[in-house]
Amino acid sequence: MPIMFVRAQVISRGAGRSVISAAAYRHRARMIDEQAGTSFSYRGGARELVHEELALPDQIPAWLTAAIGGQSVAKASEVLWNALDASETRADAQLARELIIALPEELTRAENIALVREFVRDSFTSMGMVADWVYHDNDGNPHIHLMTTLRPLTEDGFGRKKVPVLGEDGKPLR
Repeated sequence: MPIMFVRAQVISRGAGRSVISAAAYRHRARMIDEQAGTSFSYRGGARELVHEELALPDQIPAWLTAAIGGQSVAKASEVLWNALDASETRADAQLARELIIALPEELTRAENIALVREFVRDSFTSMGMVADWVYHDNDGNPHIHLMTTLRPLTEDGFGRKKVPVLGEDGKPLR
């Protein structure tokens, strides 16, 4: 059985982290943190970037469609994370969840991408979440960095972090 590696972490201001810097690093791109007025550039590792996607749920609000329409994946990611960062008011805000997942070396890149798309659809976008993911492969170390918002999308921006889980009767379970 192959050894599997998964690491989960929260990207938060309280730990001194910038969600824009995290996205720029993962996309191997230059991004501007509009709140801080700083720029991050991680283009040096671009050769290990194999694939990138901003996976969206079926229902996305008009503001997000307008903001990311026609943009490259990295630019759409920058727009999304800047919008989220602007919506968070707390100095210690938790901004995103990140998973780093090793991919099977036995699969081709196309098979790994298909595997990740299925995982993202089943685990995140089908639940109404946004999943910003990149596939890196550096010398036989195929892995993904997957960032998700902690707040659901709403017509006005981002909703509450804690939303009730509803039963089949529509009443809150918790």
